[in-house]
Amino acid sequence: MTYDVIVIGGGSAGCVLANRLSADPRLSVLLLEAGPDFATVEELPAEVADAHYAPYSYDWGYRSVPDEFGNEVPVPRGRIIGGSSSVNVCVAMRARPSDHDAWADLAGPEWGYPEMLPFYKKMEHYPYGEEKFHGLGGPYRITLSTAADLGPHVAAMGEASARLGYPTVGDFNAPGAPGFAHTPLSAADGLRLSTAVGYLNPVRQRPNLRVRGDAPVDRVLFRGTRACGVRLASGEEIDARHVVLSAGAYSTPLIAMRSGVGDRAELAAHGIDVLADLPGVGRNLTEHPAFWNIHVAKPPRDGARQMFGSVLSVAAGPGEPDYDVQILPSAAVPTRSLPAMIVPPVENHPTGWDMVFFVSCVQPRSRGTVRLASRDPEDAPIIDLGLYTVADDAERVADAVRIARRIARTQPLADLLVDERVPGPGVSDEELADAVRRAPAHYNHGSSTMRMGPHRDPDAVVDTDGAVYGVEGLTVADASVFPAMPRVATNVPTIVIAERIASVLKERLS
Repeated sequence: MTYDVIVIGGGSAGCVLANRLSADPRLSVLLLEAGPDFATVEELPAEVADAHYAPYSYDWGYRSVPDEFGNEVPVPRGRIIGGSSSVNVCVAMRARPSDHDAWADLAGPEWGYPEMLPFYKKMEHYPYGEEKFHGLGGPYRITLSTAADLGPHVAAMGEASARLGYPTVGDFNAPGAPGFAHTPLSAADGLRLSTAVGYLNPVRQRPNLRVRGDAPVDRVLFRGTRACGVRLASGEEIDARHVVLSAGAYSTPLIAMRSGVGDRAELAAHGIDVLADLPGVGRNLTEHPAFWNIHVAKPPRDGARQMFGSVLSVAAGPGEPDYDVQILPSAAVPTRSLPAMIVPPVENHPTGWDMVFFVSCVQPRSRGTVRLASRDPEDAPIIDLGLYTVADDAERVADAVRIARRIARTQPLADLLVDERVPGPGVSDEELADAVRRAPAHYNHGSSTMRMGPHRDPDAVVDTDGAVYGVEGLTVADASVFPAMPRVATNVPTIVIAERIASVLKERLS
């Protein structure tokens, strides 16, 4: 059988594409996911369904190359239907108007905020904000965290922030000044609402849509320079009129390179014939560098229902027009619940409870790369996150830790905390940037490795509609095409990327 469209990757973008493209009964659509496919909520493993914590059980197991201090950083990515939307912390943040201004400047006016607002409204069911900014009929249900969900420590964080002069924001996903806000969540009643749950499951019965799990892809097949199908890692070949790469910022460039699309020298090193010489494939990897500022917490009377659900956004750097650092306070959580791969267990903890200030620079200037280790589709990529290759990024993260420290010392939060555990009171404010560099972490927001831009841009890989330069019949729709890193968690921006590109594709293919 020849499909009209094969979508590679059933993650945050792929499930959107499968839904929107198969809405046209004239288009036959095949969605391929490397991980397992769970077709109903009832089939989901308990840790995947549970929205309280991010699971690490369905993961690609990627790690970065060592940095200058020998640190290999985990790079969690969901290998499961729904992709990383099935294993995230459920924060549902829109890109800011300032982010879309940057996208419009770099990739075309179609990506400006006024042009993209209809796609945000189309995607969501969100009954909490103004109608001019929000939608009610979309497939992606988004809720709003409350003080009861997050517990007394986060409520005290909000009060302390206000005492320090940071404004309170009622609707994080509406335009306006930054400050402290409760975050929208892709979760309801404790259930993680991935794109598989919201977009894919309700339309699985369509006769023109097929979903295959446990089907990792080796490469895209071409007839001349036109994509004509895919080859699975098993060796099976499947024909298609059009192929969409939606495997994410790490896997999409790998598949492209194995298909002959990438930097000529990189491909030649692996004996791959060059189909399209595009040096930007795998370059410009952008991540939000982060740090776990951990404070010993007094045990709460009642446990929180959500670990993360609020954020303080602040302009810290000189001349920043919007904001460039974020502080996500966790609820007070049992120390044993923190991920051991990131926060090593501690003996003789004073209370058994911690509050994490997860701080980040959300406008980093450092860049990394994703490269092939070999032609074998089962081999992990060589990931150089490039964190802190630009020194200012560590300074911005350190700024965020300083702000978190001031908040932790401010009432009423100060009464609910005992002491700082990481980096610890022995590390002065002046030493924070060095401490940050020596303990690299990130938001799990890899992007821009197949960057969108004009053909004259030597690092651009796709045009304003996601079409890959130099070939035909191949589109990319996922976080890898971000023209610039947004200031927010990347799940919702990835969804609207897929919404817009799906609308363009459906019109063209029909």
